[in-house]
Amino acid sequence: MRLQKSQHQCPVGQMIRSWAKPQGHGLPWWFAMCVGLLLTANGSLQAADDGGISGSYLRFGSSARSLALANAVSGVADDVALAYWNPAGLTQLRTMELTAMGATLFEDTKYGFFSLGMPTERYGTFAFNGSIISSGEFERATILEDLDETFSEKEALFSVSYARGSGRFAWGFTLKSVSQNIAGAKGNGLGADLGIFFRPHRNLSFGGSVQNIIQPEITLAEEPEKLAKSARGGVALRFFNNRLMIMSDLVKTEYMDVGFHSGIEWWLVKAIGVRGGYNSSLEQFSFGAGVRYENWQFDYAFITHELGSTNVLSATLRFGVPYGVKVHRDKELFSPSGADREVTFDIQTAVRGQVESWRLVIMDESGNVVRVMDGNGPPPEGVKWTGDDDQGRLVGDGTYYAQVVILDNLGQEWDYETSVNVLGFMNRTRVPIRVEVNGSSEPATEGKNR
Repeated sequence: MRLQKSQHQCPVGQMIRSWAKPQGHGLPWWFAMCVGLLLTANGSLQAADDGGISGSYLRFGSSARSLALANAVSGVADDVALAYWNPAGLTQLRTMELTAMGATLFEDTKYGFFSLGMPTERYGTFAFNGSIISSGEFERATILEDLDETFSEKEALFSVSYARGSGRFAWGFTLKSVSQNIAGAKGNGLGADLGIFFRPHRNLSFGGSVQNIIQPEITLAEEPEKLAKSARGGVALRFFNNRLMIMSDLVKTEYMDVGFHSGIEWWLVKAIGVRGGYNSSLEQFSFGAGVRYENWQFDYAFITHELGSTNVLSATLRFGVPYGVKVHRDKELFSPSGADREVTFDIQTAVRGQVESWRLVIMDESGNVVRVMDGNGPPPEGVKWTGDDDQGRLVGDGTYYAQVVILDNLGQEWDYETSVNVLGFMNRTRVPIRVEVNGSSEPATEGKNR
């Protein structure tokens, strides 16, 4: 039996092809705003069919965050999964990161992705990625008849990425191995991606990449097939110290028209964010949310299409200091007028680039600032507070909040907050004293005249 390429496309490609049907033309305000950012956009933004192009599953998504943002992330690329689209973005990693994603598509098709990123001080940043898609129970047929048999399909990608650069400009590349197994016919090929990243200002960044700049060539039956090249360029705007980001990508894949991708991410509070995106190539909207808890981040994406909808979940674990700065206090309770007269804050930083200055702000329960300590360059090993305010007076009893703010050489601030309890005279246990009367000692009693 001869396998026909047109009959045995990747399942994700079949699903993407079904999504390409127009579903409306209403665009949100931020989509129009992002269009204005791309002054170089001069291609046709028409819908294009991705399902008939080899390697469609490689353009599906790398995380729930990526999918919720319509994969408009080459100008952002600030986590290990987004760096799949632009390997130069790996230089933004501050600590080791691990991301894993899983999705169930149509006809019981399973898609999984993982990525591990490891930044180093002197040798750049390394990453290892993998994705696997598998499905079964497809009907086997020839051009003339059905064979009353079924077959399964599995496709996989494994790659190693490397990036190097400063906080403002970086470059990176990916070396990858792509394999296919369709009805027992197997093949694999080697390829490479290339990317650059430029951040002239803390609120503005650009990125560009070419996937399959060296095209993997796979032979299943008789004729070899090269995976399509895909070039993208993007821009990202950041507001309110990265709490709001708007991003846009132009994407050109071989045999397809230029596509426009746009996304928005808004962290309502430090731990909860919402996202939305639009993909003009598929005329498809996507939505999602993210939750941060300590070193963990959990993301969700929801995508509707002609066959129903797809729910995608991913989880990211960041080791060490995940968000630029972290603070440890040596005690939870201290007494400025007792034996434990001070608390020490150990400030840890992990920023890509240099620390320009630091600031430790002590606030009371009402949010009033009682003490500020600061300095240029990295913070010292331990910052001590003896329970006094800026005028040298001891503060009252209560809970106080210590907020550390780090400023890097891009002008971006990183902050972290912890609390400490102060116990002064008000609630301290009184210790009896002894006084001498006629050469003897007796415990003093409250209210007793001597």
